[in-house]
Amino acid sequence: MIWLALGAVVPAATPVDSNRPVYIIPIRDDIEESIVYVVRRGIKEAVDKNAQAVILDMNTNGGRGDAMEVIMELLENFKGDTITFVNKKAYSAGAFIAVATKHIYMAPSSVIGAAAPIMMSPSGGAEDVPSTMRKKISSAYAARIRAAAQRNGHNSAVVDSMVKETDGLTLDGKEIIKKGDILTLTDSEASALYGKPPKPLLAEGIAKDLSEVLGKFGYTEAQTRRVEPTGVERIARLITWISPVLLLIGLAGIYLEFKTPGITIFGFIGATALAIFFFGHYIAGLSGNEEILLFVVGLILIGIELLVLPGHVLPGFLGVVAILVSLLWAMVDKLPGPPSLPGMPQLQLPLAKLAGAMVGAAVVTALLARWLPKTKGPLGGLILQTQLANAAGYATAGDRASLVGQKGVSVSMLRPSGTARFGEQIMDVITEGDFVPAGQEIVVQEVHGAQVIVRKA
Repeated sequence: MIWLALGAVVPAATPVDSNRPVYIIPIRDDIEESIVYVVRRGIKEAVDKNAQAVILDMNTNGGRGDAMEVIMELLENFKGDTITFVNKKAYSAGAFIAVATKHIYMAPSSVIGAAAPIMMSPSGGAEDVPSTMRKKISSAYAARIRAAAQRNGHNSAVVDSMVKETDGLTLDGKEIIKKGDILTLTDSEASALYGKPPKPLLAEGIAKDLSEVLGKFGYTEAQTRRVEPTGVERIARLITWISPVLLLIGLAGIYLEFKTPGITIFGFIGATALAIFFFGHYIAGLSGNEEILLFVVGLILIGIELLVLPGHVLPGFLGVVAILVSLLWAMVDKLPGPPSLPGMPQLQLPLAKLAGAMVGAAVVTALLARWLPKTKGPLGGLILQTQLANAAGYATAGDRASLVGQKGVSVSMLRPSGTARFGEQIMDVITEGDFVPAGQEIVVQEVHGAQVIVRKA
């Protein structure tokens, strides 16, 4: 798990419209998925309400690199003003996110920087990264932050010094950072002026609180809306975290439901797991009604294959594809703006989760197939254990060649396979595709080894 951070500088503000709201989004904890949910919802609402600005109220030690990149992309898709107010500290990933906004203001005694990536151990602490890997990771993130800095008018050399050890940085004859050190700036250092014409090093200025920041942009009279995390979003965070397990249970449950006669507990468990999966991703802002509708269409197509057009293959194949696509699509992050096809970076994690769930479901069903025959009660009915002996009226394959042309009666519904009675013999038969209800008179058309093909008489 990679953790990081960063900072920013100053472009021109857009004309103020008091009828358009300003959204304030707090980033006041470690940056991970729960923060992403809040930022995503805030940006989507800001786009929907035609907000003129989004302000990040930031106080963070940093966090996960993947979550940071999603937030940076969300900010890039918002076309109004984007402002970071460093309300104490913006370390690591927080500094990256700040540079992804067009303006940065800092509270008195606040700090920004120390954005060099570190690796987190499973126990939660930092661990050493090999020198080669550290340089590779630092180079990649440095390029990402330089691109954001250049797009938003920040000094790319300053932000580069926050990410990696450089040859040092000197401006106007003053040494900003020594060679081999990582840059961290106080409020006064970040807002100090350098160059000709003079320009702030990183932050446009110092503001004692958010009200003062609003005033600097003329948003004092604008309606402000503060986006706070909801309890449901915290639940959604947990659901998306365990989504591979929910997919495994859901896929295995649906498969076992189709393999078990009647309605069983497997179908209920599978449907419940998938319902929780879609609920969590819907709340998290990852999926919408389209994915759920596609999943239902997939189930309908599989039902058509099993019940209406058995043996036609195409409906079942399309149904399986629709279900897999809906599950994958529900896990893909959707950014504000016009719909677009996701790229491989967006698909990698969902693909890994889906593939893992499919492999896990296959293993679970294989284990259940071995275990269930040994169990008693309703679960033992998954596997056929009754012996079809001649003494019970059943016929073996060797007895069947003489059946061609013989008439009998379907004992169960043939869809297209089932059981039929010929005199005192009961055997498995199959139709050429037509459904035949129970109690229907039938005639044997062909026999191929153990397979008896019948049609309505």
